[in-house]
This record gives sequence, C-alpha cells and structure tokens, in this order.
Amino acid sequence: MTRDPYDRFAVPRPEHIGAAHAEAIDLELRRLARAIEAGDDGQAIGYLKCLIEAVAKVVLDLNGTPSGGADFDPTVKRAHDLLAAQPGHELAHTSPFGNLANQARKMAVSMSAIRNNYGGGHGRARQPQLRSEMLDLAMDGSLLWVRWAVRRLGYFAQGRPETLIRDLVGDPAGRISFSAGDLASRLQSANLPQNDPRHARSIGIAVGQRTAQETFNVRIEGVDAAIADDDLQHWPAGYRLGVASGLLFSPDEIPTVAAWNLRLALRICLPVTDAPDEITILLRRVMATRAPGPLPGDQPANADLLWFVEQNAGSRPRSESGAWSELARYLRGESTAAAVRP
Repeated sequence: MTRDPYDRFAVPRPEHIGAAHAEAIDLELRRLARAIEAGDDGQAIGYLKCLIEAVAKVVLDLNGTPSGGADFDPTVKRAHDLLAAQPGHELAHTSPFGNLANQARKMAVSMSAIRNNYGGGHGRARQPQLRSEMLDLAMDGSLLWVRWAVRRLGYFAQGRPETLIRDLVGDPAGRISFSAGDLASRLQSANLPQNDPRHARSIGIAVGQRTAQETFNVRIEGVDAAIADDDLQHWPAGYRLGVASGLLFSPDEIPTVAAWNLRLALRICLPVTDAPDEITILLRRVMATRAPGPLPGDQPANADLLWFVEQNAGSRPRSESGAWSELARYLRGESTAAAVRP
C-alpha cells in the first residue's frame, strides 16, 4: 500500500488493523502490479477481483462475521453496508456522497462477471479480446471502491469492541496510552448509538475500569463527556451502566469503590430511568464491599457524595429510590441490610 494518493495504484494504508489483514491486502496489490508490469491483462483483471474480495473479507473478519465461503457479490455488499454506516473524522456519510459510494460498490461487484468473461484463472479454447480501455475501466472502477473501503477500514477496526477493550484494560499484548482526543475518536468510530447494546456495555465497562486507574484523558472523553450530555442516543444506557460498573469493580471483580468514582458512577446513570433493577443491584454490590461509613477518599469527597445521593434519591424511579436511600444511610455509617450481605 502506498501513501501517495495520486499514484495510479494508490491504496491508503489504514491504521488499527493487524499485520495479517494488512498483508492480505498488500499481497493482492503486489500481484496486480506484477501482472500489469508483465502485460498480462487477463491476470490483472483476475487480481482486481481478488483485491476487492480481500478488502471485503477483512471487513467481515473484523466484524466477527467471516464470509464463510459466501459468493463474491453478497460478500462485497455485506462489507459495503458495514462500512457505509461507519462514522469517523472527515468521513462523508450523507447524500450525494453516499450515492457515489453506492455507485462505486456497483462497479466493484461488476468485476465478478468481468473476471469470468475476460480474466485469468480459466482455461479457454479461445482467448477473449481484451482492449486496453477495458482494463483501464476495470482498474478505475475497482480501485474507486477499494480506496473508499480502505479509507474507512481504520475507523472500522478501531471501533470494534474487542480492539478497544484490549487497548483500554490490556491483554497479553498490553494496554496502550490514550492521548487527548484518542478515546473520543475511537468512541465515535465504535458508533455507540448503532452498536449492539451488549457491545456498548462492554466498552463502557472497559472505559470505567481504565478511569478507575486515574487515566485522565479516558475519564474526560469517556466519562465526563457522557455526564455532561444527557442524550441517551449519543451515550446509550448500556454504555452508561457499563461505565458505572467498571468504575467500581476491576476486571477481576475486585472492588475499586471510592468516594470520587462512586459519585461519577451515579452521575453517569442519572439519565437512565428504565433500568431500576440493574442500578439497585449495583448499589447493593457497593454496600456489600465494606462496613458502613465513609468510603476511601477525603472528607470533602465523602460529603459531596452523600449530598449528591440524598439530593437525587427522591427523584429516582420508585423501585430504585429505596436503594439510593439505603446508600445514604450506609454512607452515614448506619447499618443497612445491603451493607452486611456477603
């Protein structure tokens, strides 16, 4: 892949995809270049189809829905539909630009019939006449879709739940540092409003757990930003509940409860009014972590937390407000049933 956007074979190299996926695309590009250099136009046609198919299969693999041997046309269409809804910095989502992308997809899908009729990979009794304009058109149409798809591929990859969770909380490969703007960009790419609620929750848990380790950029862009915006479309309930849980319990389920992060957990959940059972369970888990009384943190932080709980207990849904009142008594050091549960 090349960085020159005006080179005839230019395909931008996406960030955030693994070496195996990058090599799969690079391999087809190298094969295409060799066929062009050798003057083997029929083989070049075949490799153009392979390049489109490789890009589409990388998209489906990153999505956790491998093509499974599906035919070329539906494979490209599934990949296109996933990428078309992908938000990201400087990506165009709306018409007429979306119409351009759809037309590019139609050109890419046409390569199946073109390859069957004119491309390499078939033994023929007579070779079809392949005029130079045919190859030029096939290359222009194929690379238009490939370039569009690959420009979105980095955003698509960085928004996958598994990749983002790994980078937040770590795995054998280790977590990464988040500079200012990194998490905001990756949450945009994750497309929380359209994501599966389970995935949004899993991402929220990881954001909360990293924030509990006092990673300030993650707190600012993943927690404080959601607290400042009550919009449940932009910051869905599943994400908010996940953040609250992650703030208070580590990946190993070890309590990380403190006055400062419990207040954050409660604040981010304020717009959520249709999950009283889940919020009640979370509050009672907190009260079961230690004896009643002030939480780790200084006296002003505990005073702010108690004030916040008392101010909001009466406005919560009826089936949830009891747990808030229990929490207030717990923070004052009064014994509650929840506080002595194992």
